[in-house]
Amino acid sequence: MNKTININLDGLAFKIEEEAYERLNEYLDTIKKRLGNNEEAQEIIADIESRIAELFQVNCKGCTIQLNAVEEIIHTIGEPAEIVDEEDAEESETGSKSSSSTSSTYVGKKSLFRDPDDRVLGGVCAGLGAYFDVDPLVFRVIAVVSAFASLGITALIYVILWIAMPKAKTLGQRISMRGGITFRKVGDNIKEEYEAVSSKFKEYKNKPNYKRMQTRANKTGDAMANALYQVLNILGILLGIGIVIWSVLAIMGLVGFFAFKDTIMGLAVTDGSHFIASVPDRFLAYIDQSFLTAAVLLVIGIPFLVILYLGLKLIFRFKSHGKFIGMTALILWLSGIVLVFFTGIRIAKSFEESGSVSEQQYLKPTQAETIYLRASEVESISNDREYLMDLDHLELFSEDGELQVEGAPVINISRGDILQMTIDKKARGLNDDDAEFNAKTTVYYWSQNDSIIYLDKKFVIADEALVRNQKVYINIQIPYGKKLEVSPYLDRFIDEY
Repeated sequence: MNKTININLDGLAFKIEEEAYERLNEYLDTIKKRLGNNEEAQEIIADIESRIAELFQVNCKGCTIQLNAVEEIIHTIGEPAEIVDEEDAEESETGSKSSSSTSSTYVGKKSLFRDPDDRVLGGVCAGLGAYFDVDPLVFRVIAVVSAFASLGITALIYVILWIAMPKAKTLGQRISMRGGITFRKVGDNIKEEYEAVSSKFKEYKNKPNYKRMQTRANKTGDAMANALYQVLNILGILLGIGIVIWSVLAIMGLVGFFAFKDTIMGLAVTDGSHFIASVPDRFLAYIDQSFLTAAVLLVIGIPFLVILYLGLKLIFRFKSHGKFIGMTALILWLSGIVLVFFTGIRIAKSFEESGSVSEQQYLKPTQAETIYLRASEVESISNDREYLMDLDHLELFSEDGELQVEGAPVINISRGDILQMTIDKKARGLNDDDAEFNAKTTVYYWSQNDSIIYLDKKFVIADEALVRNQKVYINIQIPYGKKLEVSPYLDRFIDEY
Protein backbone atom coordinates (compact mmCIF):
# COMPACT_ATOMS: atom_id res chain seq x y z
CA MET A 1 0.00 0.00 0.00
CA ASN A 2 1.43 3.38 -1.06
CA LYS A 3 1.08 6.42 1.18
CA THR A 4 -0.80 9.32 -0.41
CA ILE A 5 -0.51 13.06 0.22
CA ASN A 6 -2.95 15.88 -0.44
CA ILE A 7 -1.28 18.87 -2.14
CA ASN A 8 -2.40 22.25 -3.40
CA LEU A 9 -0.97 23.24 -6.78
CA ASP A 10 -1.98 26.56 -8.37
CA GLY A 11 -5.09 26.69 -6.15
CA LEU A 12 -6.17 23.18 -7.13
CA ALA A 13 -6.22 20.21 -4.75
CA PHE A 14 -4.71 16.88 -5.84
CA LYS A 15 -4.13 13.51 -4.19
CA ILE A 16 -0.65 12.18 -5.00
CA GLU A 17 1.41 9.19 -3.94
CA GLU A 18 4.36 9.95 -1.67
CA GLU A 19 6.97 8.65 -4.18
CA ALA A 20 5.41 10.71 -6.96
CA TYR A 21 5.32 13.76 -4.68
CA GLU A 22 9.06 13.42 -3.89
CA ARG A 23 9.90 13.21 -7.59
CA LEU A 24 7.75 16.27 -8.38
CA ASN A 25 9.19 18.23 -5.46
CA GLU A 26 12.75 17.36 -6.51
CA TYR A 27 11.97 18.49 -10.07
CA LEU A 28 10.57 21.85 -8.96
CA ASP A 29 13.43 22.45 -6.49
CA THR A 30 16.01 21.82 -9.22
CA ILE A 31 14.33 24.36 -11.51
CA LYS A 32 14.16 26.90 -8.65
CA LYS A 33 17.89 26.49 -7.97
CA ARG A 34 18.75 26.93 -11.62
CA LEU A 35 16.51 29.94 -12.26
CA GLY A 36 17.56 31.90 -9.18
CA ASN A 37 15.57 33.96 -6.70
CA ASN A 38 14.47 37.11 -8.55
CA GLU A 39 10.93 38.15 -9.41
CA GLU A 40 11.07 36.89 -12.99
CA ALA A 41 12.26 33.48 -11.81
CA GLN A 42 9.41 33.28 -9.32
CA GLU A 43 6.96 34.12 -12.08
CA ILE A 44 8.34 31.38 -14.28
CA ILE A 45 8.12 28.82 -11.48
CA ALA A 46 4.51 29.82 -10.88
CA ASP A 47 3.78 29.38 -14.59
CA ILE A 48 5.41 25.94 -14.59
CA GLU A 49 3.31 24.91 -11.58
CA SER A 50 0.19 26.16 -13.38
CA ARG A 51 1.09 24.07 -16.40
CA ILE A 52 1.64 20.98 -14.23
CA ALA A 53 -1.70 21.55 -12.49
CA GLU A 54 -3.42 21.88 -15.87
CA LEU A 55 -1.88 18.61 -17.09
CA PHE A 56 -2.80 16.86 -13.82
CA GLN A 57 -6.38 18.01 -14.25
CA VAL A 58 -6.49 16.82 -17.86
CA ASN A 59 -4.78 13.47 -17.39
CA CYS A 60 -5.85 12.43 -13.91
CA LYS A 61 -9.01 14.24 -12.89
CA GLY A 62 -10.23 12.92 -9.52
CA CYS A 63 -7.70 10.06 -9.36
CA THR A 64 -4.56 9.56 -7.30
CA ILE A 65 -1.50 10.79 -9.15
CA GLN A 66 1.18 8.09 -9.50
CA LEU A 67 4.90 8.24 -10.27
CA ASN A 68 4.52 7.33 -13.94
CA ALA A 69 2.09 10.23 -14.43
CA VAL A 70 4.65 12.64 -12.92
CA GLU A 71 7.42 11.24 -15.14
CA GLU A 72 5.23 11.66 -18.22
CA ILE A 73 4.48 15.29 -17.35
CA ILE A 74 8.16 16.02 -16.68
CA HIS A 75 8.99 14.53 -20.07
CA THR A 76 6.35 16.75 -21.67
CA ILE A 77 7.55 19.95 -20.00
CA GLY A 78 11.23 19.07 -20.20
CA GLU A 79 14.02 18.23 -17.79
CA PRO A 80 15.61 21.16 -15.88
CA ALA A 81 18.69 20.98 -18.11
CA GLU A 82 16.46 21.52 -21.16
CA ILE A 83 14.96 24.65 -19.61
CA VAL A 84 18.13 26.21 -18.19
CA ASP A 85 21.72 24.96 -18.73
CA GLU A 86 23.96 24.61 -15.68
CA GLU A 87 26.37 27.22 -17.07
CA ASP A 88 23.51 29.65 -17.63
CA ALA A 89 22.15 28.91 -14.15
CA GLU A 90 25.57 29.71 -12.63
CA GLU A 91 25.72 32.96 -14.61
CA SER A 92 22.22 33.93 -13.45
CA GLU A 93 23.10 33.17 -9.82
CA THR A 94 26.29 35.22 -10.11
CA GLY A 95 24.38 38.07 -11.71
CA SER A 96 21.72 38.04 -8.98
CA LYS A 97 24.35 38.11 -6.25
CA SER A 98 26.39 40.90 -7.81
CA SER A 99 23.46 43.17 -8.59
CA SER A 100 19.91 42.87 -7.33
CA SER A 101 18.73 45.50 -9.79
CA THR A 102 19.99 43.67 -12.89
CA SER A 103 17.70 41.00 -14.32
CA SER A 104 19.29 37.69 -15.27
CA THR A 105 19.15 36.51 -18.84
CA TYR A 106 18.97 32.99 -20.16
CA VAL A 107 20.42 32.76 -23.65
CA GLY A 108 19.73 29.43 -25.31
CA LYS A 109 20.98 27.94 -28.55
CA LYS A 110 18.55 28.28 -31.41
CA SER A 111 17.62 24.94 -32.92
CA LEU A 112 15.39 23.87 -35.77
CA PHE A 113 12.32 21.84 -34.78
CA ARG A 114 8.92 21.04 -36.27
CA ASP A 115 6.16 22.80 -34.34
CA PRO A 116 3.41 20.22 -33.62
CA ASP A 117 1.03 22.81 -32.10
CA ASP A 118 0.84 25.00 -35.21
CA ARG A 119 1.06 22.53 -38.02
CA VAL A 120 -0.98 21.95 -41.14
CA LEU A 121 0.89 18.83 -42.26
CA GLY A 122 4.16 18.21 -40.49
CA GLY A 123 4.84 21.53 -38.78
CA VAL A 124 7.83 22.32 -41.02
CA CYS A 125 6.69 25.84 -41.98
CA ALA A 126 5.73 26.59 -38.38
CA GLY A 127 9.19 25.45 -37.22
CA LEU A 128 10.91 27.58 -39.87
CA GLY A 129 8.80 30.55 -38.83
CA ALA A 130 9.79 30.10 -35.19
CA TYR A 131 13.47 29.69 -36.11
CA PHE A 132 13.61 32.80 -38.32
CA ASP A 133 11.08 34.74 -36.21
CA VAL A 134 8.72 35.09 -39.18
CA ASP A 135 5.00 34.38 -39.44
CA PRO A 136 4.66 30.72 -40.61
CA LEU A 137 2.06 31.91 -43.12
CA VAL A 138 4.90 33.45 -45.17
CA PHE A 139 6.61 30.06 -45.55
CA ARG A 140 3.30 28.35 -46.31
CA VAL A 141 2.51 30.78 -49.10
CA ILE A 142 6.04 30.39 -50.52
CA ALA A 143 5.74 26.59 -50.37
CA VAL A 144 2.37 26.52 -52.15
CA VAL A 145 3.40 28.97 -54.89
CA SER A 146 6.81 27.36 -55.52
CA ALA A 147 5.29 23.87 -55.56
CA PHE A 148 3.67 24.64 -58.92
CA ALA A 149 6.71 26.43 -60.35
CA SER A 150 9.31 23.86 -59.28
CA LEU A 151 7.56 20.79 -60.75
CA GLY A 152 7.52 18.95 -57.44
CA ILE A 153 10.97 19.90 -56.18
CA THR A 154 9.50 22.00 -53.36
CA ALA A 155 7.39 19.04 -52.22
CA LEU A 156 10.50 16.86 -52.14
CA ILE A 157 12.34 19.48 -50.11
CA TYR A 158 9.38 19.67 -47.71
CA VAL A 159 9.42 15.89 -47.22
CA ILE A 160 13.18 15.90 -46.61
CA LEU A 161 12.80 18.68 -44.03
CA TRP A 162 9.91 16.80 -42.45
CA ILE A 163 12.20 13.80 -41.96
CA ALA A 164 15.29 15.76 -40.95
CA MET A 165 13.66 18.20 -38.50
CA PRO A 166 12.76 16.63 -35.12
CA LYS A 167 9.43 17.39 -33.53
CA ALA A 168 9.46 19.85 -30.61
CA LYS A 169 7.93 17.64 -27.90
CA THR A 170 9.18 19.20 -24.65
CA LEU A 171 9.07 22.71 -23.26
CA GLY A 172 12.87 22.94 -23.55
CA GLN A 173 12.69 22.08 -27.23
CA ARG A 174 9.96 24.67 -27.80
CA ILE A 175 12.15 27.27 -26.08
CA SER A 176 15.22 26.17 -28.09
CA MET A 177 13.10 26.44 -31.25
CA ARG A 178 12.92 30.20 -30.70
CA GLY A 179 16.52 30.65 -29.53
CA GLY A 180 17.87 33.06 -26.95
CA ILE A 181 15.16 34.56 -24.75
CA THR A 182 14.99 36.27 -21.37
CA PHE A 183 13.43 34.80 -18.26
CA ARG A 184 10.40 37.00 -18.80
CA LYS A 185 10.01 35.60 -22.31
CA VAL A 186 10.29 32.10 -20.91
CA GLY A 187 7.43 32.96 -18.59
CA ASP A 188 5.43 34.46 -21.44
CA ASN A 189 6.10 31.36 -23.50
CA ILE A 190 4.83 29.11 -20.74
CA LYS A 191 1.78 31.32 -20.27
CA GLU A 192 1.03 31.21 -23.99
CA GLU A 193 1.51 27.45 -24.04
CA TYR A 194 -0.72 27.09 -20.98
CA GLU A 195 -3.46 29.16 -22.58
CA ALA A 196 -3.07 27.29 -25.88
CA VAL A 197 -3.33 23.90 -24.16
CA SER A 198 -6.37 25.02 -22.17
CA SER A 199 -8.19 26.48 -25.18
CA LYS A 200 -7.35 23.53 -27.41
CA PHE A 201 -8.50 21.12 -24.74
CA LYS A 202 -11.89 22.86 -24.56
CA GLU A 203 -12.10 23.13 -28.33
CA TYR A 204 -11.37 19.45 -28.80
CA LYS A 205 -14.05 18.57 -26.24
CA ASN A 206 -16.58 20.58 -28.23
CA LYS A 207 -15.47 19.31 -31.64
CA PRO A 208 -14.81 15.54 -31.54
CA ASN A 209 -14.86 15.19 -35.32
CA TYR A 210 -12.05 17.67 -35.67
CA LYS A 211 -10.08 15.84 -33.02
CA ARG A 212 -10.46 12.51 -34.78
CA MET A 213 -9.54 14.07 -38.11
CA GLN A 214 -6.46 15.70 -36.61
CA THR A 215 -5.41 12.48 -34.93
CA ARG A 216 -5.73 10.53 -38.15
CA ALA A 217 -3.80 13.21 -40.07
CA ASN A 218 -1.04 13.14 -37.47
CA LYS A 219 -0.80 9.35 -37.58
CA THR A 220 -0.82 9.37 -41.38
CA GLY A 221 1.89 12.03 -41.49
CA ASP A 222 4.04 10.22 -38.96
CA ALA A 223 3.63 6.96 -40.87
CA MET A 224 4.62 8.64 -44.14
CA ALA A 225 7.63 10.24 -42.49
CA ASN A 226 8.70 6.91 -41.02
CA ALA A 227 8.30 5.13 -44.37
CA LEU A 228 10.28 7.79 -46.20
CA TYR A 229 12.93 7.65 -43.52
CA GLN A 230 13.25 3.88 -44.01
CA VAL A 231 13.48 4.32 -47.80
CA LEU A 232 16.16 6.99 -47.46
CA ASN A 233 17.95 4.77 -44.95
CA ILE A 234 18.04 1.90 -47.46
CA LEU A 235 19.20 4.24 -50.24
CA GLY A 236 21.91 5.55 -47.92
CA ILE A 237 23.11 1.99 -47.24
CA LEU A 238 23.18 1.19 -50.97
CA LEU A 239 25.06 4.42 -51.64
CA GLY A 240 27.48 3.57 -48.85
CA ILE A 241 28.13 0.11 -50.32
CA GLY A 242 28.87 1.68 -53.72
CA ILE A 243 31.21 4.23 -52.15
CA VAL A 244 33.04 1.55 -50.16
CA ILE A 245 33.54 -0.69 -53.22
CA TRP A 246 34.75 2.23 -55.36
CA SER A 247 37.13 3.59 -52.70
CA VAL A 248 38.56 0.13 -51.90
CA LEU A 249 39.24 -0.50 -55.60
CA ALA A 250 40.84 2.96 -55.92
CA ILE A 251 43.09 2.38 -52.89
CA MET A 252 44.07 -1.08 -54.14
CA GLY A 253 44.85 0.37 -57.56
CA LEU A 254 46.97 3.14 -56.08
CA VAL A 255 48.96 0.80 -53.84
CA GLY A 256 49.24 -1.81 -56.60
CA PHE A 257 50.58 0.76 -59.06
CA PHE A 258 53.48 1.70 -56.80
CA ALA A 259 54.11 -1.92 -55.83
CA PHE A 260 54.22 -3.18 -59.45
CA LYS A 261 54.94 0.04 -61.35
CA ASP A 262 57.89 -1.47 -63.27
CA THR A 263 55.77 -4.26 -64.74
CA ILE A 264 52.73 -2.05 -65.34
CA MET A 265 54.69 0.69 -67.11
CA GLY A 266 56.62 -1.88 -69.14
CA LEU A 267 53.48 -3.55 -70.40
CA ALA A 268 51.55 -0.32 -70.96
CA VAL A 269 54.23 1.71 -72.72
CA THR A 270 56.76 -0.64 -74.28
CA ASP A 271 54.93 -3.89 -75.00
CA GLY A 272 56.70 -5.76 -72.23
CA SER A 273 60.13 -4.06 -72.31
CA HIS A 274 60.82 -2.80 -68.81
CA PHE A 275 63.43 -0.14 -69.60
CA ILE A 276 60.82 2.61 -69.17
CA ALA A 277 60.65 1.77 -65.46
CA SER A 278 64.31 2.75 -65.07
CA VAL A 279 63.69 6.32 -66.32
CA PRO A 280 63.09 7.69 -62.79
CA ASP A 281 66.37 6.10 -61.65
CA ARG A 282 68.28 8.14 -64.23
CA PHE A 283 66.74 11.48 -63.22
CA LEU A 284 65.96 11.19 -59.50
CA ALA A 285 67.96 10.03 -56.51
CA TYR A 286 66.52 7.11 -54.56
CA ILE A 287 65.59 9.27 -51.57
CA ASP A 288 63.73 11.74 -53.84
CA GLN A 289 61.78 8.87 -55.39
CA SER A 290 60.84 7.66 -51.89
CA PHE A 291 59.70 11.14 -50.86
CA LEU A 292 57.60 11.56 -54.01
CA THR A 293 56.01 8.13 -53.56
CA ALA A 294 55.05 8.95 -49.96
CA ALA A 295 53.75 12.37 -51.01
CA VAL A 296 51.56 10.94 -53.80
CA LEU A 297 50.18 8.26 -51.48
CA LEU A 298 49.23 10.93 -48.94
CA VAL A 299 47.83 13.50 -51.36
CA ILE A 300 45.77 10.98 -53.36
CA GLY A 301 45.29 8.20 -50.82
CA ILE A 302 43.98 10.27 -47.88
CA PRO A 303 40.88 11.52 -49.81
CA PHE A 304 40.15 7.91 -50.81
CA LEU A 305 40.42 6.80 -47.17
CA VAL A 306 38.08 9.62 -46.07
CA ILE A 307 35.56 8.58 -48.74
CA LEU A 308 35.88 4.95 -47.55
CA TYR A 309 35.21 6.08 -43.96
CA LEU A 310 32.11 8.03 -45.03
CA GLY A 311 30.84 5.02 -46.97
CA LEU A 312 31.27 2.74 -43.94
CA LYS A 313 29.49 5.30 -41.78
CA LEU A 314 26.55 5.37 -44.21
CA ILE A 315 26.27 1.58 -43.99
CA PHE A 316 26.80 0.93 -40.28
CA ARG A 317 25.74 4.32 -38.81
CA PHE A 318 28.39 4.05 -36.09
CA LYS A 319 29.24 6.91 -33.80
CA SER A 320 32.80 8.18 -34.02
CA HIS A 321 35.04 11.14 -33.28
CA GLY A 322 34.41 12.83 -36.60
CA LYS A 323 36.36 15.99 -35.76
CA PHE A 324 39.42 14.00 -34.66
CA ILE A 325 39.37 11.84 -37.80
CA GLY A 326 38.81 14.87 -40.01
CA MET A 327 41.66 16.84 -38.43
CA THR A 328 44.01 13.82 -38.65
CA ALA A 329 43.17 13.31 -42.33
CA LEU A 330 43.65 17.02 -43.05
CA ILE A 331 47.04 17.06 -41.29
CA LEU A 332 48.23 14.00 -43.22
CA TRP A 333 47.00 15.44 -46.53
CA LEU A 334 48.73 18.77 -45.88
CA SER A 335 51.88 16.81 -44.92
CA GLY A 336 51.76 15.22 -48.38
CA ILE A 337 51.49 18.68 -50.00
CA VAL A 338 54.45 19.92 -47.94
CA LEU A 339 56.44 16.81 -48.90
CA VAL A 340 55.78 17.49 -52.59
CA PHE A 341 57.18 21.03 -52.27
CA PHE A 342 60.11 19.82 -50.15
CA THR A 343 61.05 17.16 -52.71
CA GLY A 344 60.69 19.67 -55.54
CA ILE A 345 63.13 22.00 -53.78
CA ARG A 346 65.57 19.10 -53.25
CA ILE A 347 65.45 18.22 -56.97
CA ALA A 348 65.90 21.86 -57.97
CA LYS A 349 68.92 22.16 -55.67
CA SER A 350 70.49 19.10 -57.34
CA PHE A 351 70.97 21.36 -60.41
CA GLU A 352 72.38 24.25 -58.37
CA GLU A 353 76.14 23.76 -58.81
CA SER A 354 77.99 23.36 -62.11
CA GLY A 355 81.14 21.37 -62.73
CA SER A 356 83.43 20.67 -65.70
CA VAL A 357 86.23 18.34 -66.68
CA SER A 358 88.72 19.19 -69.45
CA GLU A 359 90.55 16.32 -71.19
CA GLN A 360 93.53 17.12 -73.43
CA GLN A 361 93.64 14.52 -76.23
CA TYR A 362 96.84 13.53 -78.02
CA LEU A 363 96.64 13.81 -81.83
CA LYS A 364 99.34 12.42 -84.07
CA PRO A 365 100.87 14.98 -86.47
CA THR A 366 100.29 14.32 -90.16
CA GLN A 367 102.06 15.36 -93.34
CA ALA A 368 98.85 15.51 -95.32
CA GLU A 369 97.74 18.90 -96.48
CA THR A 370 94.07 18.22 -95.60
CA ILE A 371 92.60 17.24 -92.24
CA TYR A 372 89.36 15.24 -92.47
CA LEU A 373 86.62 15.17 -89.85
CA ARG A 374 84.45 12.16 -90.36
CA ALA A 375 81.54 10.70 -88.39
CA SER A 376 82.44 7.51 -86.58
CA GLU A 377 81.87 4.49 -88.81
CA VAL A 378 81.13 2.26 -85.83
CA GLU A 379 77.35 2.09 -85.52
CA SER A 380 75.29 0.09 -83.08
CA ILE A 381 75.11 -3.53 -84.19
CA SER A 382 72.07 -4.14 -81.99
CA ASN A 383 68.83 -4.86 -83.79
CA ASP A 384 66.84 -4.09 -80.64
CA ARG A 385 67.32 -0.31 -80.48
CA GLU A 386 64.15 1.68 -79.84
CA TYR A 387 63.73 5.45 -79.62
CA LEU A 388 61.79 6.65 -76.58
CA MET A 389 61.74 10.45 -76.29
CA ASP A 390 63.62 13.74 -76.52
CA LEU A 391 64.37 15.65 -73.32
CA ASP A 392 65.91 19.09 -73.82
CA HIS A 393 69.14 18.33 -75.76
CA LEU A 394 69.14 14.65 -74.76
CA GLU A 395 67.57 11.58 -76.34
CA LEU A 396 66.41 8.43 -74.58
CA PHE A 397 66.82 5.05 -76.29
CA SER A 398 66.38 1.44 -75.37
CA GLU A 399 69.18 -0.87 -76.48
CA ASP A 400 68.88 -4.59 -75.73
CA GLY A 401 66.33 -3.72 -73.03
CA GLU A 402 68.61 -1.20 -71.31
CA LEU A 403 67.97 2.51 -71.14
CA GLN A 404 70.52 4.76 -72.84
CA VAL A 405 70.68 8.54 -72.45
CA GLU A 406 72.53 10.25 -75.27
CA GLY A 407 73.31 13.81 -76.31
CA ALA A 408 74.84 15.59 -79.29
CA PRO A 409 78.28 17.20 -78.83
CA VAL A 410 79.22 20.72 -79.89
CA ILE A 411 82.33 20.96 -82.14
CA ASN A 412 84.46 24.12 -82.13
CA ILE A 413 87.17 24.59 -84.81
CA SER A 414 90.06 26.99 -84.40
CA ARG A 415 93.51 27.65 -86.00
CA GLY A 416 96.88 27.27 -84.30
CA ASP A 417 100.43 26.05 -84.58
CA ILE A 418 99.80 22.37 -83.97
CA LEU A 419 97.08 19.77 -84.40
CA GLN A 420 95.40 19.19 -81.07
CA MET A 421 91.99 18.43 -79.51
CA THR A 422 90.44 19.19 -76.12
CA ILE A 423 87.22 17.62 -74.83
CA ASP A 424 85.32 19.69 -72.24
CA LYS A 425 82.58 17.88 -70.32
CA LYS A 426 80.12 19.88 -68.24
CA ALA A 427 77.28 18.94 -65.90
CA ARG A 428 75.35 20.11 -62.83
CA GLY A 429 74.91 18.62 -59.38
CA LEU A 430 73.97 19.15 -55.75
CA ASN A 431 77.52 20.34 -54.94
CA ASP A 432 80.86 20.77 -56.71
CA ASP A 433 81.94 17.16 -56.25
CA ASP A 434 78.59 15.82 -57.43
CA ALA A 435 78.64 18.08 -60.53
CA GLU A 436 82.21 17.06 -61.35
CA PHE A 437 81.33 13.37 -61.01
CA ASN A 438 78.34 13.76 -63.37
CA ALA A 439 80.59 15.48 -65.91
CA LYS A 440 83.48 13.04 -65.59
CA THR A 441 81.33 9.94 -66.09
CA THR A 442 80.02 11.23 -69.45
CA VAL A 443 81.38 8.94 -72.16
CA TYR A 444 82.51 10.19 -75.58
CA TYR A 445 84.39 8.13 -78.24
CA TRP A 446 86.73 9.31 -80.96
CA SER A 447 89.68 7.92 -82.98
CA GLN A 448 92.34 9.04 -85.48
CA ASN A 449 93.75 7.45 -88.60
CA ASP A 450 96.54 9.65 -89.94
CA SER A 451 94.81 12.76 -91.29
CA ILE A 452 91.28 11.47 -90.59
CA ILE A 453 89.72 12.16 -87.22
CA TYR A 454 86.64 10.07 -86.48
CA LEU A 455 84.19 11.70 -84.08
CA ASP A 456 81.22 9.97 -82.51
CA LYS A 457 77.89 11.61 -83.24
CA LYS A 458 76.66 11.15 -79.66
CA PHE A 459 77.93 11.18 -76.10
CA VAL A 460 76.49 8.78 -73.51
CA ILE A 461 75.65 9.50 -69.87
CA ALA A 462 76.94 6.65 -67.73
CA ASP A 463 74.47 4.52 -65.73
CA GLU A 464 76.01 5.53 -62.41
CA ALA A 465 75.39 9.24 -62.99
CA LEU A 466 72.11 11.14 -62.75
CA VAL A 467 71.02 13.17 -65.76
CA ARG A 468 72.03 16.71 -64.83
CA ASN A 469 72.25 18.84 -67.96
CA GLN A 470 75.38 17.10 -69.30
CA LYS A 471 77.09 18.68 -72.31
CA VAL A 472 80.22 17.86 -74.30
CA TYR A 473 82.33 20.41 -76.25
CA ILE A 474 84.94 19.18 -78.79
CA ASN A 475 87.61 21.85 -79.39
CA ILE A 476 89.85 21.02 -82.38
CA GLN A 477 92.82 23.17 -83.39
CA ILE A 478 93.89 22.90 -87.07
CA PRO A 479 97.47 23.96 -87.95
CA TYR A 480 97.93 27.00 -90.15
CA GLY A 481 98.32 26.06 -93.80
CA LYS A 482 96.28 22.88 -93.47
CA LYS A 483 92.94 22.47 -95.15
CA LEU A 484 89.89 21.11 -93.33
CA GLU A 485 87.19 18.92 -94.79
CA VAL A 486 84.11 18.05 -92.72
CA SER A 487 81.74 15.23 -93.62
CA PRO A 488 78.18 16.38 -94.39
CA TYR A 489 76.77 14.83 -91.23
CA LEU A 490 79.24 16.38 -88.76
CA ASP A 491 78.91 19.94 -90.01
CA ARG A 492 75.64 20.31 -88.12
CA PHE A 493 77.55 19.95 -84.82
CA ILE A 494 80.14 22.62 -85.62
CA ASP A 495 79.52 25.77 -83.58
CA GLU A 496 82.53 27.89 -84.53
CA TYR A 497 84.77 27.69 -87.65
